[in-house]
Amino acid sequence: MGIDCPEEDDLPAAATSSDGIDADGVIEEEVPQEAIDATRERTPDAPGEPAVAGTDFTDDASRHEYYAEFRAKVEALYLADARERWEQVKPGFREEWRRYADEHPAPLDAPPDIGEETFVQIEHGCKEIRETEENIVTPTMTRVEAEDPERWLVGLEFRCKGQDRIVEKVANWMAAQSELTPEKALAMVKDPIRYTFQYAEAQYTEGVYADVERLKLAGFELVELRNSWGSETYKGINSRWQVSENEQLFEVQFHTEISFEAKQLTHPAYERFRNTSTSEAEQNELSNFQRKVNTYVPEPQRAREIPDFP
Repeated sequence: MGIDCPEEDDLPAAATSSDGIDADGVIEEEVPQEAIDATRERTPDAPGEPAVAGTDFTDDASRHEYYAEFRAKVEALYLADARERWEQVKPGFREEWRRYADEHPAPLDAPPDIGEETFVQIEHGCKEIRETEENIVTPTMTRVEAEDPERWLVGLEFRCKGQDRIVEKVANWMAAQSELTPEKALAMVKDPIRYTFQYAEAQYTEGVYADVERLKLAGFELVELRNSWGSETYKGINSRWQVSENEQLFEVQFHTEISFEAKQLTHPAYERFRNTSTSEAEQNELSNFQRKVNTYVPEPQRAREIPDFP
């Protein structure tokens, strides 16, 4: 799969005005790349902060304040540049996937091998899931969302997995473990209900910590949390929660705007990768596509510090 991505030298430099003067008429200092790289890796207390000519700190407080402002400026430049790069390459990635899907049609899904009685039981379970979503989970999630206007739920219209996909997953579980009943197999589906919180990069890490606590206070039990910011093929955090009233599982993802767009763009490749009929050679192509896309996803500061659970 080939894509015409801009070479590094063709990509835009960090966003600054052409004459070095901002909208308020204040002369802007050019931030050297070496200082940018160093600042993104250091904390105020770390030794060896990048030296700035003519800066004389009278005390630790003024020193910390200066470097807090300096890091904020550097981070703004970094994110502006990352956004511009992403907007440049995104159309090319979309076209690449369109061409690939046209040239390599996905295999048709075989109908689930289940009987009528099993299907009726699954259908009844799906109805109960929808009732839990409508009466408990979504009302609570929207109340949690209202506690912080700096981030929001995205893709709320897709919060319920389609019944066909649930039936398919249940059938796969029952085929793999013959002793499972439809009810137990249905309980093993991790994401019949799913939500995504989206944050600005600068608020991401603190926002995730805060929302995890808010969900706990709302009465949900954290079952699993997986931090994938270190992955080459997927950037973000996925978590599983349980409703206390009936132990229903649901999923909450934590993304930035760009990581969410990258996830949406690569999701068809991910689904095909997981298909048991996909060859190893094609899996390698699909992984390479996911890897290329996620190269352009900027990583929020300290995002990798958020620990997995359990």
